[in-house]
Amino acid sequence: MKSNPVKLWEDFLNPDVIKGRLVRAGLFLVAHEMLVSAIKENLHAFYADSWSADKGWATGDDYRSEVLSLDPKSKEDPHRSSIAWLKKNDVLTDDDEMAIRRLTLERNRFAHELQNVIGGSYEPDFDTMFSEIVALVTKIKRWWILNVELETDPDWAGKVVEVEDVTPGSSMLLQIMAKVALGADDEAWELYKEFSRIHSEAS
Repeated sequence: MKSNPVKLWEDFLNPDVIKGRLVRAGLFLVAHEMLVSAIKENLHAFYADSWSADKGWATGDDYRSEVLSLDPKSKEDPHRSSIAWLKKNDVLTDDDEMAIRRLTLERNRFAHELQNVIGGSYEPDFDTMFSEIVALVTKIKRWWILNVELETDPDWAGKVVEVEDVTPGSSMLLQIMAKVALGADDEAWELYKEFSRIHSEAS
């Protein structure tokens, strides 16, 4: 379907339309970075075995043999290796891996065609992609909480925790960002007003 030049210019000159596109673009980029972080950082921290003031926590031979060796392209890429490790440990499925690849391709295309996104000639399905990212981040982070953090915390020993009751902080952050940035006016201000009310009552 050909784009209507008049409609494209009308939208481009409409402050509300442009602001909305910029907000959605920024939100998608932030969400994708949080997905990349969820895939790699917990695993890196899990295998970290040394620390220095210059580099912080660093991994060693175990990380290389248990994680980097899983890179399907044998190039020890941390991102691909981490996905392979998460699949091996039943955190992610083949479908999840395909979704991550698709989202990454879309993110790369999006970054190269940002001008077209803002101009309206290229309109990614932000809502669907954002929901997919939130689901993946939640799935990964929830697994680490249930299988590592709670399992090694004596305060939670012997306690039964339902999966649905665990909401990772990063997932909450993404949902709050979406609500504040993309919600209708009343909905977008709801969290701020509630926070201000609670803070005032506590003061």
